[in-house]
Amino acid sequence: MRRKNWQLATCFGLLAPGLGFAQSAGAPPNFIPDAEYRANWGVSMINAQPAYLKGYTGKGVIVAVVDTGLDVDHAEFKNRISSALRNFGKDKPPNDVSHGIDESDGEIAGHGTHVSGIIGAARDGKGMQGVAYESTILPLRAVGVTGSDPNVDITNIAIKHAIDAGAKVLNGSYGEPDPPLREEKTDKDGNLLKDENGSSIPNDKYAKLNYQGIFNNPQSFEDTANTLREAARADMVLVFAAGNDAVFQPDGYSAIPSGPAMLPLINPENTKAGVLYNFIDTSRDDYDPNNPDTYYGFDSKTTEYAENLDFSDLKGAILAVVAVDKDGTIASYSNRCGAAAAWCLAAPGGDLQDGSHSAPYSTWPTSTGKPYKEEDGTSAAAPHVAGAAAVVRSAFPYFDARQTIETILTTTTKSGLFEDAAKYGQGLLNLGNAINGPGEFRYQGVFDVDTQGYDSVWTNAIKGVGDLTKRGNGILALTGKNTYTGGTTVLGGTLGVEGRVEGNVSVSDRGVLAGTGSVGNVTLSQGGMVSPGSTLDAAQVVNALTVTGEFIQGAASSYLAQLAADGKSDLIDVNGRATIDGSASVIIQPETSSTIRLNHRYTLISATGGVYGTYGTVVKPDTPFVDMNLIYDSRNMFLDLARSSVAFADIADSHNQRATGGAVEKLGANNAIYNSMLFLSDWQARNAFDQLSGEIHASIRAGLVEDSHFVRDAANDRLRAAFRSTGSASVSGLRYGTGAQSAAPAAPGEITFWGKGFGAWAQFKADGNAGRFRKSTGGFILGGDRFVGQNWRLGVLTGYSHTSFHANGRASSGSSDNFHLGLYAGTQRNAWNFRSGLGYTWHRIKTNRSVAFSDFSDKLSARYNAGTFQAFGELGYRVDTAVAALEPFANLSYVHFKAKHFSEDGGLASLSGKSQSNGNIFTTVGLRATSTFELGATEADVHGGIGWRHAFNRVNPKTDLSFNNQASFSVKGTPIAKNAVVLEAGLTVKMGKASSIGIAYQGQFGSGVREHGLEANVAVRF
Repeated sequence: MRRKNWQLATCFGLLAPGLGFAQSAGAPPNFIPDAEYRANWGVSMINAQPAYLKGYTGKGVIVAVVDTGLDVDHAEFKNRISSALRNFGKDKPPNDVSHGIDESDGEIAGHGTHVSGIIGAARDGKGMQGVAYESTILPLRAVGVTGSDPNVDITNIAIKHAIDAGAKVLNGSYGEPDPPLREEKTDKDGNLLKDENGSSIPNDKYAKLNYQGIFNNPQSFEDTANTLREAARADMVLVFAAGNDAVFQPDGYSAIPSGPAMLPLINPENTKAGVLYNFIDTSRDDYDPNNPDTYYGFDSKTTEYAENLDFSDLKGAILAVVAVDKDGTIASYSNRCGAAAAWCLAAPGGDLQDGSHSAPYSTWPTSTGKPYKEEDGTSAAAPHVAGAAAVVRSAFPYFDARQTIETILTTTTKSGLFEDAAKYGQGLLNLGNAINGPGEFRYQGVFDVDTQGYDSVWTNAIKGVGDLTKRGNGILALTGKNTYTGGTTVLGGTLGVEGRVEGNVSVSDRGVLAGTGSVGNVTLSQGGMVSPGSTLDAAQVVNALTVTGEFIQGAASSYLAQLAADGKSDLIDVNGRATIDGSASVIIQPETSSTIRLNHRYTLISATGGVYGTYGTVVKPDTPFVDMNLIYDSRNMFLDLARSSVAFADIADSHNQRATGGAVEKLGANNAIYNSMLFLSDWQARNAFDQLSGEIHASIRAGLVEDSHFVRDAANDRLRAAFRSTGSASVSGLRYGTGAQSAAPAAPGEITFWGKGFGAWAQFKADGNAGRFRKSTGGFILGGDRFVGQNWRLGVLTGYSHTSFHANGRASSGSSDNFHLGLYAGTQRNAWNFRSGLGYTWHRIKTNRSVAFSDFSDKLSARYNAGTFQAFGELGYRVDTAVAALEPFANLSYVHFKAKHFSEDGGLASLSGKSQSNGNIFTTVGLRATSTFELGATEADVHGGIGWRHAFNRVNPKTDLSFNNQASFSVKGTPIAKNAVVLEAGLTVKMGKASSIGIAYQGQFGSGVREHGLEANVAVRF
């Protein structure tokens, strides 16, 4: 069985006897049609610029090019050649797709490179750019070469390889051999015959055939058809040149495409009629290619086989491409679309034959080193379409091959010259239109679209008898005035009708019908939803959807009705009758609750033909603060909103929530905070109150009062160390943040300077009112003292610390820079020890808060000053034992904290705080122990202690606040521990006669409070 001998469809190939050549994503929004863009006039002719302005460039799409190979080193394809490239000729290794050399002139035979350049030459500032200049090229060298098996059509093998390589577009700029019947005589292989002078021999039998001759055994077509079917099932767009047979046969022979482009025409009816084409048996002894009278059909058996061939199912899988010149006229050499008009279109191919010297400029490499060249042919027209297909597939990645093909065919330019379907089929390729979606639904069931989560817009006015089915997640918006009559079904995601859809629309199975345009009859069934409002413009999310026919809200379907400011709401405006099933539901959703109008009536449905039935379920915000009621009359359905009798404070679970809720209530309905609360549920409102409360300002008070011990502990520790030489134990205090001061025995009149560094971390648990609160403090204290009188020691101290605060549950944080100053004094009488002091700390406080609930948000900050005064005294009694020195002790302290007035910077949620103070008394009783041992050549003390601390007066700090000096309220912070156990353990080492160093751990464990700290200290006597 003879296999087809495909050949290139490029006109410049006519110079090579027997070959019959007939080849004549994302871009930036500011794409400029520069010299590189204009170099190939075809890119401009197909209106590609709008695609580039939207960022569609074919990126990510693999385009298979079944041709003569590719100059893989050409700069225009750098980093965009598929690694699956393959050579199917037996003359080169499988991975060598390079072109051969034309022996007649030494030129590199760059047909495949020329074609690939039109498809996808890079936009790199050189030469020219291809249509899909970010696509990936898959070169498959299978044309003009011989395979290892002469009985196998290697183009079919190449196409199957393209399937495996994941190509989504295939370009075939090849076809049947040139017509053998020419004005000059040829041999049976199509080679021109010469006389003894080397001149061609006129053919006196030449005639213009009124049909296309197929000079191949019909059985050879079946393999090709099956291969193309396999490629179509693999979701590949198949683009083929229509051929250049008009050079030799300008009438009936070239009235239809040839080669793979004409396969869908082959069916029993056309084969028997013999009008469009005829199979010619070239194996007969009397066959003469120069005499049409010898063009006979096959034997009866083969004829019967041919008459049963039916490739009409390929009609939706192939794009046939004819060539046009710069002015749009059909190229002199090009086949016409004719009977293949349904899948045929025109693209730039140029025409060097008519003397116009217009041909597409592309990447034809030559032996002279010129990487670009002009050539014409349908081989140049086809890659314009293949490149366009790649761009369309990048614009609509959810399209299958058939949908891509239909979009290209139904968005062509059809006016003027291109109205002639016999020549141009569907018209001239118009990529700028194609990236706006289909222009016509020509057939039922083709646009059954799964948008796969993509949001997409079709702006063309779609006509036709076909239908649309929308599936999958994502939004598909239709903005054109669509007149297609086949109906619309929404089975998933959202269909936004922003223009017009005249036919019937049905919605079910989790599909949503939205938009601000108009639709015909609408039927919603189980799982379907209607939600008027724009899918494109956020400012028109709340709007009306017009139903020009009947509206049926079927069983188990729903209506999502959004409410906006100024009394606006979603509206279904029905020109006919509105019928509502009792099992349907309406879902009320405020767009922005801060602008919702209370005591107002919203119109949700208006029907000229009347409203029949009522919604069985009203799904509304789970709020106790607003009453919502549906009201019906004969032609309308309304929604009434009114403030309920439930006060904000009524749903509070804590003091702070109740106080804040009461303050928000006082703000009134003209306030955005108030309005934003209206559609919150109970728990959402409580969370909002916690955020609004400014609770951190009260909790900071507790944290800074707790930190007051750093000053008094430092003084007490130093005094215990100072009296060690007179019998006092070198024992540090029991409070968190304190530690042993090393003994530095001092003679009368000598001054001892000392210092300590400390760090502490504390956590206050939530108490059912205030939230969890954390703080961390680090700093140092320096001091000096000397003996005064007989047995008193007097000193002064100063220091600095920094405290950070975090109330994550309230989206609040803060910090305080603390500056310390104090006096201390102590004495010893026998076993009795007395220690006392005064201290003051200046605080510079900063806070930051975030408030976000419903549609309200605010960022708030404050800076203000505060101060802590304290007075303290401690009495201890030393008891010496054989192993350690013990000291039972009692401590009494008074701490007074005062914060000055402040006002937060921010928006409506900013708070003002009054100048307020609070005082606490702390008592601590416990036992300390110290043991001294030798450590090498020096001495060391190991010490520890335990105690119990009790706080008097108010342990829940309170702060009086107001919203911008109105609507005042009081909140409480995390409490100071009323009762706590304090622990300490440490080590002090003498470093000589006049100095010592120490390290200690301190901890506090009370009701709701956990603190841990470390300190290091040093003392030096001068």
